Order: sequence, then C-alpha cells, then structure tokens
Amino acid sequence: MGNITLLKDKRHQTVAWVLLAGLLFLRLPLLGGVSLFATPDWLNPVYQIGTYLLTACLIWWERERLADFHIDKLALIIIILFKPIQTIILAIWKADIALTFPNPASLTFWVISLGLVLALRLSHTPLPKLSRISFGWLGVGILAGLVTALVWAYPMSFQVDKSELFGKPDLLAILLQVPGQFFYQLGYAAVSEEPLFRAFLWGYLYKAGWKPVWIWLFQAGLFMLAHIYYFSTYPISFWLIVPTAGLVLGALVWRSNTISSSLAAHATMNALGYTMGYIVASFRM
Repeated sequence: MGNITLLKDKRHQTVAWVLLAGLLFLRLPLLGGVSLFATPDWLNPVYQIGTYLLTACLIWWERERLADFHIDKLALIIIILFKPIQTIILAIWKADIALTFPNPASLTFWVISLGLVLALRLSHTPLPKLSRISFGWLGVGILAGLVTALVWAYPMSFQVDKSELFGKPDLLAILLQVPGQFFYQLGYAAVSEEPLFRAFLWGYLYKAGWKPVWIWLFQAGLFMLAHIYYFSTYPISFWLIVPTAGLVLGALVWRSNTISSSLAAHATMNALGYTMGYIVASFRM
C-alpha cells in the first residue's frame, strides 16, 4: 500500500511540474523571447489562451490542496470569471483584436472557464468558503497597488512619449477610465501571472524545500525576466518598476496566504501605473 501511495504521489508531482513548465515556457521563451524581436498577431492570443488553459488544468489537478498554493475561494472566483469578462470589456471598448468577444479566440476563455467549473463540481471536491478575511486582503491589495503606483509615478513619467502630451490633462476624464482598466487588467494580466508566479511556482518550490525568503526573491527575479521585452524600450520598467512589483506582490501573498491580495494589487498597479506617470509627465512639461 505504501509503494502504491508513493507511486501516485510521484505521478502527481510529475504531471504538476510538467504543467508548471508549460506555463513558464509560455511566459518566458514564448511571450518574453519572441517579443524581443517582434509582436506577431498570433503571439498574445496563443499566450493568453494557453496560459489560461494550463492554469485551469493545474487548479483542477491540485483541487484538493488549493490552499497550499495560496488559492482561496475568492481567488478562484476571480480566475474563473475575469478572463471571460476581459473579452466583454474589449467589446465595450470596440477593440479590433482576436480576443474581443465574440471572436472565436475569445470564446475559448468561456469554454475553459465553464469547463473548469463543471470539472470542479463533478469532482465533488470540497472547496474553501468565502470569508471576510479574503475580502479584507482584496482591499489591502488594492491599497498596496495604489500606493505602489503613486511611488512609481515620477520614474514612470520619463517613459511617457512626449508626442502623447497635450498640455495639462483632464484629470477627471483620465481617472474615470481607471475602474474599467482595473477590471480589464484583473483578467488580462493578473489572472495570467499571479497563479503562475505567486501561486503554483511559489507552492511547488516550498514543497521542494525552499525557504520562503528565497522563493520571494526568486519569483521576483523570474517575474523581472518575464518582462525582458522592456529591456530596450522601457528600461525604467525593466530595472525598477517590474522587480519592485514582483517584490510587493510576493510580499502580499507571503503575508496573506492568498493571491486574492496580489490579484487586486496587480490589477491596480497596471490600471494606474502609466496613468499616474502620464499625469506627472504632463505637469512636468
């Protein structure tokens, strides 16, 4: 009986590491590497769809121990809902890209999301319940993202193209766009990156015997490397903003034990980062 259990555990770990390796491949050599030289139309849809599919597979594969990977009920709901919602927001914005609803590529998010829900229900696996603590950490994540975006505003302003500046900006009009950007970024960037870097990568490294402080530093370094395409075009982002984000997001998850906090912080940073930089750059003219 012991040998059978050991064999099952080994097989489980092997499949898990293969799925994680697939996520890392999509984020680093595929998206990061190809984007260094060109950004073909197929690249982002392949990355987004492939990442969401493998993330869903890992969630189902680890459904009995999601807490080991910082995934609580609120984080699971965000992952399931906001990737499809992203396609609706693109449609509202009238974005003419493959992932805009109801283009065929966009519908794959809906199929994967529905498939994950059905698979979890049919497995009869007890999932964690929603708690006030999770919502509290969601709020903390939003606040942390806001503070980080404000700190970034000045260095970010040096990356704003001067041709985009037209005198003093209409602050109200700009800030009214932030909520929509937040919900879009929650599905677009946060759901794509947080389960990889701060959930499954962190969890498997911890199970492999790594100390949390080394995982925290390593995931931030890998997160920086995943944005290598900023190296020549946005060097301030590559050398300062991205690694800082990795450390802040990692610290949130380390303290909260849920990626609900980092999902919210990530979306807030992305929604406000360039916006705050643009505002500062406008007043620096």
